[in-house]
Amino acid sequence: MWYALKAELVYFRVWLLGGLGIAGGVSGLMLVLKFLVDDAEGIPGFLTGMFLFIAGMVVSFIVQSYRWEERRTRLLLAGTLTPRQLAGVMVILPVCFMSVGALAGVVMIGLTALITGNLDPADLRTTAVLGVEFWAYAQMGPLVQEATAARRQGRGRAAIAGWAVFAVAVLLLAVGMFFRHLIQANLGQMTAIVMAMVVAAKLYTGRTDYTR
Repeated sequence: MWYALKAELVYFRVWLLGGLGIAGGVSGLMLVLKFLVDDAEGIPGFLTGMFLFIAGMVVSFIVQSYRWEERRTRLLLAGTLTPRQLAGVMVILPVCFMSVGALAGVVMIGLTALITGNLDPADLRTTAVLGVEFWAYAQMGPLVQEATAARRQGRGRAAIAGWAVFAVAVLLLAVGMFFRHLIQANLGQMTAIVMAMVVAAKLYTGRTDYTR
């Protein structure tokens, strides 16, 4: 499975590098503005790292679309991989892309603190909370894909279970957005991520058709 995951990351690295390059350019522009404009007038510190998190999320959606269009599952199944291993690759890919985006975001936050001479703990917390939210959005993609596939393949119970988990996850994410200052709400968002990953992987292994 890990070789397949590495192969997918290498295959889609152009999209990742391109997304991070664009986000890095925007973050760099924000950093210049923060240097030239008094912070009191207005650019929140967390913005310089947030765009890199968004890049990881967007690349996750792009990769999911390309994997479906190019029938990459059928290609990988030509080897020795099992459906369970392919399910692992599917749900771990967003984690990898978001991790790279998070690492780049941390570097950008460090550069911001170095240039401005100020590291606001509130900005760090806001960045971390937003990063978890974007990660959750990225993990919703495979869940929606597998719930839709279950419905298309006539697996009614699996489809209902998938959409029910999606609804609960969206509710948890919405609560987290309105109560970002509460640790309970943040834990709810992490729960939504875990639920989405586990259920998406389970639905994938129950497929009757792996050609798409």
